Amino acid sequence: MKAGDYLKLKRNEKKLSLRQMAYKTGLSHTYISDIEKGSLMGTTETHEKIMESLNLSSDEKQFFYNLLIKSGSLPKYIEDKIYFLETENELLRKELEECKNQLNIESNSNNGHIIVGDGNKINHSYAGTELCKEMNELSEIQKEKVLKFINEYIK
Repeated sequence: MKAGDYLKLKRNEKKLSLRQMAYKTGLSHTYISDIEKGSLMGTTETHEKIMESLNLSSDEKQFFYNLLIKSGSLPKYIEDKIYFLETENELLRKELEECKNQLNIESNSNNGHIIVGDGNKINHSYAGTELCKEMNELSEIQKEKVLKFINEYIK
């Protein structure tokens, strides 16, 4: 698959016409069409405008840029920057996973317990405390916020 084909595929998945894309990006519909066909390369700025208007995820954007790299269409300094960002992104994902494994606080709304531990070893379990009683009255989103705060405080 070519980079332009990928953008067209994503545009069609979102059910957007070329004219709608032109309106969202401020680019002409013929310019976008030429990028999709591969007859025009476009600039990094135009690619970003198009991808933002399609609400592509970071992984989808990375996939697009990898297609450009494979085609030899990107300048070397941009390839180097993408490689650096991919490496940094992978390191951050691993670090986040390690943090999750080291400490996890959960609320068991069925019996009103707050459990502190990593899943294998429970450091503390709080039951029947005022905090537990109040936690049971919160919505799931509010509970997540409180537990996130507790996690940050303990760290």
